[in-house]
Amino acid sequence: MLNKDGFERDIRALSDEEAVCALSVLLDERGLRGAAQRLSLEVDQAQGAIDIPVVSDADLARCALEYLADADRGTVQEAVDYALSPSERIDPVTISVTAIVLALLQTEVVVKRDVRGRWSLTVHKKAVRESALGRVLSALYSRIGGGRQLGD
Repeated sequence: MLNKDGFERDIRALSDEEAVCALSVLLDERGLRGAAQRLSLEVDQAQGAIDIPVVSDADLARCALEYLADADRGTVQEAVDYALSPSERIDPVTISVTAIVLALLQTEVVVKRDVRGRWSLTVHKKAVRESALGRVLSALYSRIGGGRQLGD
C-alpha cells in the first residue's frame, strides 16, 4: 500500500472513467445506491438550472475519493484498484456523480430552491480533514450553486 501522498497522487492520476468508476464501487460497497438514487432527482433538477458546471464529474470524484480515503483508506484503495483493473466495469452513469458524492458523505444534505429560482445546498458534516472536505464541498457548490465557487 502506498503512503498517503503517493495514494493521493494515484487518485489524481486516475482517468476520468476510472475516477467515476472507483466512486461508484464505493457507493455499492457501502450499500448507498438507494440513497444516491433518492438524491438524484433533486440534484438533477438543481444542476439543470446551471448551464455549465465548473467542476467535471471526474474532478468531483477525485476530490471525494481523496476525502473518503482519510477515513477509510483500505476500502478506497480497493475501489481504486478495481477501477484500474482490466475487469468488467459497473455502469456509473445511472446516477449523477453529485448524488453519489452526497450519499457517500453520509451527511445531512438539504438541496432546495427559493421563490426566485435560486438553489441552495446545506451540508452538515464533521470533517476528517478540513482541506479535503473543503475541496469536495467547493466542487459540489460549483455544480449546484450556479457555477460559483464558495466565497463568491
